[in-house]
Amino acid sequence: MIPSKFSVGQLVQFIPHLGDAHIPPGTYTITRVMPRDSQDRTYRVRSSRDGQERVLPEQQLRDASGKPSK
Repeated sequence: MIPSKFSVGQLVQFIPHLGDAHIPPGTYTITRVMPRDSQDRTYRVRSSRDGQERVLPEQQLRDASGKPSK
């Protein structure tokens, strides 16, 4: 089993792609590590800006603490 890059409670920065204009960029808190069912792991996150929860792919998240991630 491949370990997750981020953990519950960790702050991450969302980096939107071209088709993600409806998702605000910014800081999110990991609320759940989703089961791996594809190539890229996904996370349930809560926005610090609007409080909305979303499921986002690991490849579009960066550690927001400034510390190196796992």
